[in-house]
Amino acid sequence: MSDEILITGGHVVTFDDALGDLPGGDVRVLDGVIAQIGTGLRSGPDAEVVDAKGRLVIPGLIDTHRHVWQGAIAGFTPQMTGYGYGPAVLTGIALKHTPADIYAGTLWGALQALDAGITTIGDWAHALQSADHADANLRGLLESGIRGVFFYGGPGPASTDPNPPHPLDARRMRDEQFPADRDTGGREGLGEHGEPGGRGGREGHGQPGKRGRLRMGMALRGPCFTSPERNREDFAFARELGLPISIHVGMAGTADAVTQLRRDGLLGPDVNYIHANQLTDEEMDLIAASGGTVTITPSTDLLMQFGTYPATGRALERGIVSGLGVDTICSAGTDLFSEMRLALAAERSRANADSLARNEMVHEVALHQRDMLRLATLGGAEVLGLADQTGSLTPGKQADITVVDLRSPHLDGFGDPVAMLGLGAGPADVETVLVGGAFVKRHGILVGAHAIEARALMHETQDRLRATIG
Repeated sequence: MSDEILITGGHVVTFDDALGDLPGGDVRVLDGVIAQIGTGLRSGPDAEVVDAKGRLVIPGLIDTHRHVWQGAIAGFTPQMTGYGYGPAVLTGIALKHTPADIYAGTLWGALQALDAGITTIGDWAHALQSADHADANLRGLLESGIRGVFFYGGPGPASTDPNPPHPLDARRMRDEQFPADRDTGGREGLGEHGEPGGRGGREGHGQPGKRGRLRMGMALRGPCFTSPERNREDFAFARELGLPISIHVGMAGTADAVTQLRRDGLLGPDVNYIHANQLTDEEMDLIAASGGTVTITPSTDLLMQFGTYPATGRALERGIVSGLGVDTICSAGTDLFSEMRLALAAERSRANADSLARNEMVHEVALHQRDMLRLATLGGAEVLGLADQTGSLTPGKQADITVVDLRSPHLDGFGDPVAMLGLGAGPADVETVLVGGAFVKRHGILVGAHAIEARALMHETQDRLRATIG
């Protein structure tokens, strides 16, 4: 990693209110941190210069909810609703994953995200049968170089309990690997000396500095998927550990999750609500009043029939801090460009459904591609509690930067470059990605021999899993 990098001549979209957009702008990175943003910036003689003319320079994208371990089983459930997902995936192929499989899937899954310009991820790790599986998952994240939050989930050790407790190994994981998250509510990142090790996976390619990119949260079953008594115990456990909480709510076939949390006194700003499609207006108001956050996952919401529309507009009109997520790549894609487009189209359809039902011509529409890009950057950082580190191109923040090539025929447009990105960009258009000032993708190719090894490991896992289900 060069100590100094100058990204020069690009259309810079900062999402910093004081800086705005800079056509023909420059971003200077020093020691992994954004040092300057402007035009005509100068660099030292040893700086690495990245020519961004004809490119869009944006904050690294942020996926606030993805099951990263599924990297090796993409496309496994392309025509399946949420009803069939549990037996096919959670109590099916997931239980066939060894720790080495979890490592391979997570490493490859994180690289899929990086390849698509996603520099930060909320990893909802819900295939953790043991401490070895948990360590393997964490190692995969660490070695990919991605920033993010490791949300420790289940199912935990095999049990005859119909409502098993959240895996108690989460305490060991926090104490050993995330000491800086203790008693902070998870709002501080993994400290300089909190180096993740682990039992599972393989000896890897972790580099100095990567250890500070991860922090920990709790992926709880929540009131939709366990008993009220167990849910209260799980929430108490997470809060005893001082970790943020993420739960699934508001999917078709579930009801009253947020009102139950209110009855039990469990609402709070440390809770992230995934999906939220079918929540009542009262429940959305409760989230807003309690300072909770919402993760919108448009592809799985619509493809897997979680709800009629994603929660985009209903959350934003209440001022709820919101971000986007890919969710399960078994059933959806791997990039946020698709999620931005689908979220915008679905919200415009929802907002104008009454007029269309009356066969009335709609005169104007709300929301813009720029609103979706904000959800996929600064909004995501706010959801994950990382807005002091990333989410905008602001001097002093970590140099998490994505450069998108706009020179291809499908993106070389006339209007707002952000609109062009929202209308047509995909992972193949991502030319350069930096996380903390380190190149993880350049010239359109993932950086490092570990990316090649990760592909081989992923294929080994695929071959083994096919043999177990064949």
